[in-house]
Amino acid sequence: MINHSSYRPDTVCTAVTGSMTMALKAQKALAKQAIRATAVKVSKSSTRTGCVYGIEFDYALTGTVKAILDSAGIEIKEYLR
Repeated sequence: MINHSSYRPDTVCTAVTGSMTMALKAQKALAKQAIRATAVKVSKSSTRTGCVYGIEFDYALTGTVKAILDSAGIEIKEYLR
């Protein structure tokens, strides 16, 4: 049984947004579609753009997440696996 309060998928993907505000908007847009995501600070060494924020989600949902965020008008700088 999964403990939902500490659930973390086996493989995560991070959608880099750039700001905490955009990460929270992305998280909210995904929550409306019942997709669990967590806002995170992305380390400078992980991205091409320096220290930024993003959201982590289950890698298996990448296509769905991209479609939802695109239709919500949320710009994603890059996806990290």
